[in-house]
Amino acid sequence: MARQPVIKRSQADGMPLAQRAYDAVRQAIESGELSPGDRVSEYRIADWLKISRTPAREGLQRLEAEGLLSYRARRGLVVATIDEDALKELFLARQVLESALAEQAAQNGSGPELSAIMRHCELEPGLVGDRDKMYEHNRAFHELIRRAGHNRYLAKFSLGLDDVVAADRRGSSLIDPDRQVAVVEEHQKLAKAIAERDGAAAGRAAANHIKAAFAARLRVSAARQSATEAD
Repeated sequence: MARQPVIKRSQADGMPLAQRAYDAVRQAIESGELSPGDRVSEYRIADWLKISRTPAREGLQRLEAEGLLSYRARRGLVVATIDEDALKELFLARQVLESALAEQAAQNGSGPELSAIMRHCELEPGLVGDRDKMYEHNRAFHELIRRAGHNRYLAKFSLGLDDVVAADRRGSSLIDPDRQVAVVEEHQKLAKAIAERDGAAAGRAAANHIKAAFAARLRVSAARQSATEAD
């Protein structure tokens, strides 16, 4: 960790120490301050947060269990790197989960919950061109669907996979402005189907959205690889 990501003191006050370590490292991963392959040491985390190694280790173990960190021989824990095979498996699992959640949201979502999803979509076109805002808005959109689905297990598994995807924020397909435009359209179709309580259509729209996200992610990965080889 070349530089220490920022954690707000107000967020840390009164928080269990292991939770502080978990939140701080996760925040650094999701913000892109820590990149795939970066080493994360319990010693440095403990020194940075002024806590003992035990809670630092517990926080890192939790991140490892969630797939955000992985162990490498002679290096220890590093931010997880997702290869193409793992990415394919990850997005297939997301496709299944997000489709099911969309169906559940159409069936189980309350009026206010469905209205919140629609309002979220209405704001999205104005964010195109701002990668960071689109990224956060996209995550919030899927969180609204998770809540509207009222299925704690689908929501838990979906959030876990979303966190793994977020571990490589710089690999997000939303760096491409054309993909941002496509995401807006895909979200609108999905939100409309949910609002109309058409579970089957919502499931299809969610599945197509994740398929498109996977294809776009592969293009970004290929472009990054080409740039690395050119250097």
